[in-house]
This record gives sequence, C-alpha cells and structure tokens, in this order.
Amino acid sequence: MGLSCQFAVTAWDLSSPAALAGLPQQAKRAEAMGFKGFWLPEHHFQGGASLSAPLILLAACASATETIDLATTSLLLPIRQAIALAEETATLDLIANGRLILGLGRGFDDQLFEVFSIDPKEKRKRFKHTLEAMMHAWQGGQLLEGTDATLSPRPVQQPHPRLWIAAFGPLALKQAAAFQCPYLASPMETLSQLRANRQIYTEALGELGFEPPATTPIMRTVFITDDDKKAKAITDRASPAASDGPPSNSPVWVGPQSLIIDRINEYQETLGMNYLIARGRIPGVSVEEQLDSHGALLALGKA
Repeated sequence: MGLSCQFAVTAWDLSSPAALAGLPQQAKRAEAMGFKGFWLPEHHFQGGASLSAPLILLAACASATETIDLATTSLLLPIRQAIALAEETATLDLIANGRLILGLGRGFDDQLFEVFSIDPKEKRKRFKHTLEAMMHAWQGGQLLEGTDATLSPRPVQQPHPRLWIAAFGPLALKQAAAFQCPYLASPMETLSQLRANRQIYTEALGELGFEPPATTPIMRTVFITDDDKKAKAITDRASPAASDGPPSNSPVWVGPQSLIIDRINEYQETLGMNYLIARGRIPGVSVEEQLDSHGALLALGKA
C-alpha cells in the first residue's frame, strides 16, 4: 500500500526568461508524471528571470494541462488592488476549470514595498482587508453601494478558490486560523519549528471554535539518492543550517527512499501532513536528476 499523502511539486527551472516561457511544458510534464499540484512562487527585482506575474504564467500552464492543480506558493496581497485581483483569479479559476489554489503571502522585503509605494508596517492590515474584499467579491457581494455591480465571471470553485496562507510567525499563524485556511510554512523551517508553529495555529483555531482544515501542506527540499557522498554534498549546499541538530530535524530530505519514507511517516504522525510539496531548483542538481528523484518520490505513493 502506498503512502497516504498527496505529492505536488514546484517548478524545477526558473533560471532564465526562456525557462519561464517553458513553464507550461514543465506543468504538463508534472501532470504526466502524476503530481497532484504544480506550484509557482512570486518574486520581484531579482534580475535574470524574476517571477513577478505568477497568475499570467499559471494561465499559460492551464492551457497546457487538464487535471493538475495550479498554485501560487505566496501571491503577495499587500501590493495588489483587491477587486482587480478577485477578477483575475476568478478568470484564472475559470480557465483552469476549478484547479486553482492560491497560496497567499504578505512579503518581507522593504525594497519591494518602497517600489510599490506601500508602508511595510501596513502589510498585515492590507493583507486582511484585501482578502476580505476578495472573498466578498468572489461570493457575488455588492461592490458599490446603491448599484448592481458584482464580480463576473465568478470562480468555478465556490465560495472561492482554495486559499492557503503563508505564515511563519505567531501573528501570521493566528491570521491564517482566523480565515480558516491551511497555512504554508517556510520550506526552511525545521521540524521542531513546525511543531511549535503548528501548536500556535491549532490553539488559535480552537479559541475561535474552528476545526482544523482537511489539508495539512508541508514544503520540503526532497532528493532521493543512494549515494551517501552525494547526499551529504547536496544537503550542505541546499541549506547551511540543514545539519544543525539531529538529521530528522532538517528541512532538507536527501537520501535513499527508505529515509524519505521515514520522514514522511514522522511528519504525518507529528504534524498530520497529508500534502507534500517537493521543491525544485536544488543547488548542484541537474534538471534531469531532479526529475528522476521526483519520479522515485511518486513511486513511494504507489508501492
């Protein structure tokens, strides 16, 4: 019997504008391999191939795929206008026939907020107000008092597309709980950090009288290899802090299939994980090596 966990993947090549243009082919390959979801980040002003417009790229991916979920790891709400974004995401959910997952974030780079003329101190407030306005619009709420202005088209998924909220600290975790959304932890958090944050999140849900969401997602760096020397080199490159504490505490999972099975079982037992997002773009690992590893990961769910 396979592991009771869904597997998703982030894009494995964002190295150039040509790679961004090829994202629909990456999504198509991920779908053919059997992944449940294909996830894109958002980042700005990093030179080369900054992924500043993930919704446009996901629309292109939607046209190349049929079944795989299409998702953002952290769409930055504070820099966007709520109704315009509600329209764009509703249209994208229509194009994707209900396959959209919106991972939502606040951002942390002061330069980003300065460029967009936003006070960084307002980001949490802007996030809340933007998401509330979007949820109102998605559900057909009146957009202007005294008029019949409502959102059209509305998303295929109702009352709205699936929402997951990036949360790394107590305030963000409590905000995710208040919206009754699964939270996306940092892929660099250790297992002990995840346990502590999971407790904060669960307690916040309980105080509000909410049940935990059905999905518990975790994002990890995963690479399957039987070569111990290669595994150590990749682990050291993937995260300077990955070797701190016991190996099982590391956010970087590199080793044979048996080790990956142990990690998945431990995360399921301690965190309730049932959705694993495998990160791409591992330093020092070629695209084909990553894809071979992804295939081995998917095989664990079928064994």
